[in-house]
Amino acid sequence: MSRGRALGLTCRNGLCTVWNPPLRTSSTAHLPQAPLKPTFASMNRRPEFDSLRGILLVLMTLTHLPTRLNTISNQPFGFVSAAEGFVFLSAFLVGVVYANKLEVADPNVLWRSLWQRALKVYGYHVALLAFAFAVIGTLGMATHRPAIHNLLGFFHEDPVTALWSSLFLLYCPPLLDILPLYVVLLLLTPFILLGARKGGWTRILCLSGLVWLSAQLGLKRSLYDLLVFIPVLPWPPLRIELSGAFDVFAWQFLWVLGVWLGVGRATAPEKREAVSPVLLSGALVVSVALLLMRYQVGIFSIDLDLYGALIDKWTLAPVRLVNFLAVALLASWLSPKLFRWLRPRVLEALGRASLPVFSVHLVLCLLSLALLNENEDPLADWEEVVVLVATFTVMLLVACRQAAAPRKRPTQ
Repeated sequence: MSRGRALGLTCRNGLCTVWNPPLRTSSTAHLPQAPLKPTFASMNRRPEFDSLRGILLVLMTLTHLPTRLNTISNQPFGFVSAAEGFVFLSAFLVGVVYANKLEVADPNVLWRSLWQRALKVYGYHVALLAFAFAVIGTLGMATHRPAIHNLLGFFHEDPVTALWSSLFLLYCPPLLDILPLYVVLLLLTPFILLGARKGGWTRILCLSGLVWLSAQLGLKRSLYDLLVFIPVLPWPPLRIELSGAFDVFAWQFLWVLGVWLGVGRATAPEKREAVSPVLLSGALVVSVALLLMRYQVGIFSIDLDLYGALIDKWTLAPVRLVNFLAVALLASWLSPKLFRWLRPRVLEALGRASLPVFSVHLVLCLLSLALLNENEDPLADWEEVVVLVATFTVMLLVACRQAAAPRKRPTQ
């Protein structure tokens, strides 16, 4: 029987919980024991995590570039995109890193550290906005490229409102709506961790799940309509579709799950129970079935438009969430073995420098949109090759430069 380890998850008889330190039984068990504290022997960088982030960065880049490869890289494993993996893995690593601060540090340290991290991500976002508005926006108006106009249409209509509302994370153009989601989730993380310390993870998970369920029923739209209904407020300043594609009320649930499992991973004993073979088999069946539905194979060919609300990416719809959790469980069991054997150094380098590499990939993707002509005809084969080679070369150079820079204590 094969045995594997999941990311911070103990499963027995189909029930999953975060690991807790086992009770010791010995001849000295009657003696008073010192309170157990989190063990951080495993806090060193895990190359498989860096490699996973590297894979997700590659998939996102291929999806965002205007080449024919984006039809392959967009949701290749079913109704799951790289965005779900990136958000979940980031949350998991935040939980691992901040578990010690949760138990032994002053809450102010937790607040300050996470908000500094959020401020750093926000700084990258502001830099990307400045580049998009100043360079890409000007280029779009000068060359009349429809792809750029569609991307920054509101900026061209009302640049003043676009500028100030984007700084407050209200206006989030396409491609520039991922980092704002990350900023908001980082700002929420101290509330999550301190709430879990005070009231337990069960309450936090139930509350987060309730918010996610409300998002499926249209919470974001309802709040927007309520603000519009109040005549006293000159608010909101822009249409709801300009606030970014990702529904934070839905995606926070995936973030909370990742933080929860990350804390469980950091506070777990060194030896953990294997994943239930029944659970692994179930995850495999679900993943394969939804993969076949994704590609409309045989009897699994269904009308995706009819079931769009169940697989919607932006609201993290129920089927999509189940699909991701099944794929994540399989990946957590397989990735340590696979990456220990392959050790893909390039992917590790990209994953270690995920924030700057992600940012530069957006710069390159925005620039590549200027290559599309007025009719938005596909690029020629040689143009696609040049775009791909140039993009990944620059991304790798940024990763190498980041690796050569003086190391600081990681906060993620």
